[in-house]
Amino acid sequence: MYQITSTANPAALEQLQSWGAVAREALAANTQRAYQQDAAQFSSWCAARGAAPLPASPELVAAFLRAEAEAGKAVATVRRRAATIAALHRAAGVANPCAAELVRLVLKGLARSRGTGQRQAAPITEREALRIRARMGDTLRDLRDAALLLVGRDLLARASELVGVRVEDVAPAEGGGAVVMLRRRKTDTEARPYFIGPETAAALEAWLRRAEITAGPVFRAVHKSDRLGALPLSPRDVSRILKARALEAKLPEAAGVSAHSLRVGMAVDLTEAELELPAIMQAGGWSSPQMVARYTAKVSATRGAVARFYGRR
Repeated sequence: MYQITSTANPAALEQLQSWGAVAREALAANTQRAYQQDAAQFSSWCAARGAAPLPASPELVAAFLRAEAEAGKAVATVRRRAATIAALHRAAGVANPCAAELVRLVLKGLARSRGTGQRQAAPITEREALRIRARMGDTLRDLRDAALLLVGRDLLARASELVGVRVEDVAPAEGGGAVVMLRRRKTDTEARPYFIGPETAAALEAWLRRAEITAGPVFRAVHKSDRLGALPLSPRDVSRILKARALEAKLPEAAGVSAHSLRVGMAVDLTEAELELPAIMQAGGWSSPQMVARYTAKVSATRGAVARFYGRR
């Protein structure tokens, strides 16, 4: 599963493959893809040097991480490579080389010399969403994109979660709005219900009614002739659609818009509304506050001590 075929410990490789079979059911698709990519890169790098990737020495891993950084990989990517190597060694039941002080120092040094800032998707807040919708008409494509925009924001959904929504997952809520059952989130493999507001539910209903979709995937392709296609949207389609709509609406940060913009934008709106952090984490399926803090850093800055100082003058 993870393309590690060369090893100095056949028993460890066998244990890793057994773990991989179980991991297919337990891990989110994005996590599995990351493991596969990282393992393939590390295994290929080791093979070119005649070294076995499992078990790997701290010196080998440190050299690999430096090579990845020198090849232009972002610090976040290098850290992910190290996390994958550590996870695979633990799964194989062998010593984790990433726990060694040498590897920790290499990662710390890269963070100090190159910085840890990550490029973040431009947020689509309520203000940007209104600008995008103002440019929409009443075509089938417009109705789909309006529903995609609003449902994605209300669910704080990742692209893979959004395209996975099915008609059977949506039910009306008392007092308006609807409840959507997300079958799997990155940090949670159990299906859980999430609320979407009345306006969002109405936009979703309008799309489904016009498209005559009564079962299966909610968000599907629309042909140039404005006819419904048979295929569901892919996560990549979501980014393409949102960026095109942002450019059409002439949003200032349109070039930075992606599928993640919906998630970031709603997190900003919830923070500006002064909702509690645990509630925001629950809405977005976050298991720790770090990502919420990164998404809403600009909002937090305008509420800091210096901002409050000037606000009182």
